[in-house]
Amino acid sequence: MNTRVLIVLALIITGIAGWFFRQQGDVTPPVNIETTDVDYEATEIKAVQTNEQGETEYELTAESLTHNPVTNQDEMSGITMNWEPSTDQRYRIQAGSAAISQQTGELSLSDGFSLISEGNKSSPDIEPIKVTGSTLKGNTQSGKVYSDAPVQIEQGMNRFEASNMTANLETGEYEFGQVAVAFSPAERQDKALF
Repeated sequence: MNTRVLIVLALIITGIAGWFFRQQGDVTPPVNIETTDVDYEATEIKAVQTNEQGETEYELTAESLTHNPVTNQDEMSGITMNWEPSTDQRYRIQAGSAAISQQTGELSLSDGFSLISEGNKSSPDIEPIKVTGSTLKGNTQSGKVYSDAPVQIEQGMNRFEASNMTANLETGEYEFGQVAVAFSPAERQDKALF
């Protein structure tokens, strides 16, 4: 073939390709980079918090953790916490999500929680208490927790509901507000006394 024909053919193909790409619009959308409120992120967390004496306060596992520098809180999802606020008391806490301030000890659990006492070392015959609800707040340094939302309580065969609760986990003392109990008395049996 003639060189002139090849050049004309190449120009036609280049013109068609240029028209085709112009019709397609932007090939990639512009990148929009925004600042985030997250300092750092991690997944599959296993952590231990100790007090000033080096004794373990709690052990924590979480699916994910992000640190928010604005609130200075660690925000976690899927947490399990083994908390020993005193030598006699030990608790297991699970929640869908949590926020903890390492400096103040403020703790906020949401997306459902369960708080289970794992026994009292000084009174091993006392049944463990299980408290479940939607939200729980407290402080890991003072060992106190509370919920203003309704909670369900189980201890052995006993079950009841309360509109709110406060607890001192160091001493194992609980207070419940507006308790509702379903009582099923034994069936009546008429018997002669003599």
